[in-house]
Amino acid sequence: MQKRKHKLLLILIPVIMLGLLLFPFIRSLAGTFSPDRKPHRMVDPDRPMVALTFDDGPHPDWTPVILDCLEKHGAAATFFEVGSNMDLYPALCARAEELGCEVGSHTYSHIDLTASDAETIEQDLRLCDRSFRLALGHAPTLMRPPGGAVNGQAKRLTDLPLIGWSLDTKDWQTRDTAATVAAVQEAGNLDGQVILMHSLYQSSARAAEILIPWLLDQGYQLVTVSELMQVRYETLPQPHIYYTVDFFLYGADPAA
Repeated sequence: MQKRKHKLLLILIPVIMLGLLLFPFIRSLAGTFSPDRKPHRMVDPDRPMVALTFDDGPHPDWTPVILDCLEKHGAAATFFEVGSNMDLYPALCARAEELGCEVGSHTYSHIDLTASDAETIEQDLRLCDRSFRLALGHAPTLMRPPGGAVNGQAKRLTDLPLIGWSLDTKDWQTRDTAATVAAVQEAGNLDGQVILMHSLYQSSARAAEILIPWLLDQGYQLVTVSELMQVRYETLPQPHIYYTVDFFLYGADPAA
């Protein structure tokens, strides 16, 4: 009996030692391939920062182009997605979050909140919440109203912070890469600004491929809207409040 115990110990000791030696390596591999792992970016409050935002997606062709460029440069953006599109391309939304980007609501069917009755708005918001939970496992935490159209009823019914923009590239109107790039590069100081773009158009995706490295070369940090508000404006986004150009450019109280 004693001999058997001795032999067992002789076998177990080397196995345990090998396991202890390999544990850090195995743990590092697990961390590398974990589907829940997200990049950790540090936002420096003393450096200029800007939030790129992309509406109306996800688009099967052009959202991946934008995400590839963001990933290549270690940058982030905020995507305000339409729920019905999320139902079609949930993996693109999941990839955006895995890269450290932010995904916000742009309603389920891109409705005009100011031209819809309460029942229509509430049904649309329920459908959009469902799309988010199916694609990402959680409800949205921000909303951008389609067209920036908001009234008192929309604020009351939408239990989310409402996010506008401070610089409209007009990419939805021009559908021109050079014009979209110029709208940003010729805008002057961009620190603290929220830039409006769209992920539906090839011209916008190509403009993003130019603007993302250019903004970084100018010294800007590319952050999410929530990061911008918390770090630059020291504000936690509040539900039922619409944050517009007056807030992002002039620091005006959005509740006033």
